[in-house]
Amino acid sequence: MLRLTNIPIRLKVLVAIVGTTSICLLITALVFVVYNWFSVRETLNDNLSAVAEVFSLNTTAALSFNDATAASEMLSSLQAKHEVLQACLYKHDGTGQHLFSRYARDNGSALRCPDTPPSKNTYSYNYLEVVNPVILGNERIGSIYIARGLSDLWASTRVESTVVGIMVLASIAMASILSLFLQRFLSNPIVALLGTIKKVSTAGDYSHRATPTGNDEIGELIVNFNNMLSQIESKDIALEAARAELELRIEQSNKVNFELERALKRLKETQEQLVNNEKMASLGGLVAGVAHEINTPVGIGVTAASTLREDTKSAFKLYDEGELTNSSLRRYFGICMQATEIILGNLQRAADLIHSFKQVAVDQSSSEYRVYELKKYIDETFLSLKPKLRSTNLNVEINCDPSLTINSVPGAMSQIITNLVMNSVHHAYEEGQKGCLRIVVESLPENILIHYSDDGKGMPPEVVAKVFDPFFTTRRGAGGSGLGMHIVYNLVTQQLKGTVKIRSILGQGSSVHIVIPT
Repeated sequence: MLRLTNIPIRLKVLVAIVGTTSICLLITALVFVVYNWFSVRETLNDNLSAVAEVFSLNTTAALSFNDATAASEMLSSLQAKHEVLQACLYKHDGTGQHLFSRYARDNGSALRCPDTPPSKNTYSYNYLEVVNPVILGNERIGSIYIARGLSDLWASTRVESTVVGIMVLASIAMASILSLFLQRFLSNPIVALLGTIKKVSTAGDYSHRATPTGNDEIGELIVNFNNMLSQIESKDIALEAARAELELRIEQSNKVNFELERALKRLKETQEQLVNNEKMASLGGLVAGVAHEINTPVGIGVTAASTLREDTKSAFKLYDEGELTNSSLRRYFGICMQATEIILGNLQRAADLIHSFKQVAVDQSSSEYRVYELKKYIDETFLSLKPKLRSTNLNVEINCDPSLTINSVPGAMSQIITNLVMNSVHHAYEEGQKGCLRIVVESLPENILIHYSDDGKGMPPEVVAKVFDPFFTTRRGAGGSGLGMHIVYNLVTQQLKGTVKIRSILGQGSSVHIVIPT
């Protein structure tokens, strides 16, 4: 079955007119038949109620004298009413109403009088039942119940429905014939316009014009369509002229694009080199800081070893001269133990620093995935940043589950934390200003949420919008390269396959939310 939108317009007009007419006629016919059915049924009820009232008057004497034979003869006169199936006369006494006399037509012998008369008139599919009281004076002495069939009602309804159906079909047929005749005034101009449109679209010749048919909406549509063709024709001529000029400009732009691509390639290479230089500068700063940190325990160890050597020479000299006393020996042993503890403790401290630096340095130059403890690695990163943080009044708070492990690129994590911390040190606080750097790590079902924040001076909205752009910095003249947060963005989104967002309010600090897969 074709969709309504795909059928020809002539058929659409026919369907619209005939369909609307048919629906209206069917609704009207249905309302007429239903109304007539209820009207006839109400008339039958009124007629039967009148008959029941007459018989209630005529049977008053029979009930009062308790003459059942007279009552039966009286009820049998209903035989003239062919639709009456049965009549029942009830007598009222002190205990209620009881059947006194009954009349039943032969084909209604299957019906039975109810034990007590109904309280009101009732309808069913095939029967109409009427109840009327029998009054003597002001006293009710009984009731008469009459039941009639509704076959005549249904027969008249069928006849009326047939007649109405024939009239509806005849009206639909006439509407169809008139629609076929009148619809050409609507469809023919549209079909002609469609033919012109096909010629224009097939041949691409905009000189064709449709013939106007009148001053109605369709005629106005044809006039406007012809005006549109005229405009298209003039613009097509101009377009041909512009096309030749465009081809020349395209050829020139191709040459310019080639030069731009070469310049862009050089720019990307320069940018990558600057990013790598920034990473190496960060690693160089890490080397200088760790070297300074290692120098302290090593210096203390050397001093302790020198002191131990001088005391050993003094003790050995006393021993050769035979002047080494028990108290001197005990003193020498105490100095040895103290020096050994000092040397061992500072060498262990230096070894921890070297191990931390070695791990972080190797990771920063590697892009390999490995499983590592996140809390321990963050601590090692901050250990390498300790020389830079020592010159500030900033406290560091780390909230992370020590047992949390992830399979990721540790070098990227180290560079992210380093750049975030150094960005806060350089931009969020004035020199000597107190503050707090916080890192909170939350474990999600399939991701890790790293929340980094500082309580510094914050950033205005225009700075927040550009903070991840390469080479954007607010300290251009103070040594800022503008690559720190850009490196953080690239590491999180490209290498770690995560997301990073930054929020900041001027005067209320900044926060960075990083989500990476576990």
